[in-house]
Amino acid sequence: MAAYLVTLGDSVHWGQGLLHAHKLHTIVGAEMRKTQPDLVDHFLAHSGATIGVGATVKRQRVHGEVPIAYPTILEQVEGFVGAPADVTAVLVNGGINDIDIRNILNPAVSPRTLSDLTVEHCYDSMRVVLEAVVHGFDNPATAVVVTPYYPILSPRSQPFGIPRLLAHQGLAVPRELDLTIGTNPLVARCLQFWNESTVCLKRAIAEVNAAMAIPRIAFADPGFTENNAVFAGEPWLFGLGRDLTLPPQDEVIGERHHACDLAFPPIDWPTREQCYRASAGHPNVTGARKYADAILTALGLNP
Repeated sequence: MAAYLVTLGDSVHWGQGLLHAHKLHTIVGAEMRKTQPDLVDHFLAHSGATIGVGATVKRQRVHGEVPIAYPTILEQVEGFVGAPADVTAVLVNGGINDIDIRNILNPAVSPRTLSDLTVEHCYDSMRVVLEAVVHGFDNPATAVVVTPYYPILSPRSQPFGIPRLLAHQGLAVPRELDLTIGTNPLVARCLQFWNESTVCLKRAIAEVNAAMAIPRIAFADPGFTENNAVFAGEPWLFGLGRDLTLPPQDEVIGERHHACDLAFPPIDWPTREQCYRASAGHPNVTGARKYADAILTALGLNP
């Protein structure tokens, strides 16, 4: 009888820009197979996925490197086709695409608005997802592991890289913004999202756990620090090259380029261009390994 590892979520759980061997779910599955050789990897996460509370649009899945909201994470829960009782573990993340990374990086969006969006999606919406997961995978022995986000930029990020990251998202650096200041507003917003989203996710986990006779949702913290942000001293995230074309720095550049061309028509060239560089700000090989190690620890397996 097969056992299953189910992976739900967005680009972090998909492993944006990573070869299959370096994706966190691949690493976790390989370790789990040491004691469960029949483990089947049921992989539903993809780039761009929103949690999708209240979403009514239906759209077919495309290549996982292409950032598209659908299928939503709630639809991913429904997309599992095996026997729920045979699921050993479910990996879950989500919320940042509902908030929209451009709202995190855009200084025109107030800190209060960013806080409200973070609560709405990393607490309210995540609680809806977790309730759907524990009801959909109702075997008391099935572990559920939730992972957080990270500091996209930090005071350790080199200022020269920040305009490149904004340009990738179609945002311009305001003239009055002094990027030489270590705690500039863009950095402060990234730290705000990192800290507040973590609090919200933990709160959602605690409340759903409290409603179960046997709590089974764990939080797996990969241990990011400010020095692991994009353009920082020891980045655990992909960045962008210094060339004016903003070259991506990941492992599947050609594969994603082809997938982006198939997903978006030439007339939609701005979306295509963002898609080509979609790995920027996502866990690199080291970052994915840190996530996998944290998940394995949460599952009681020593990485």
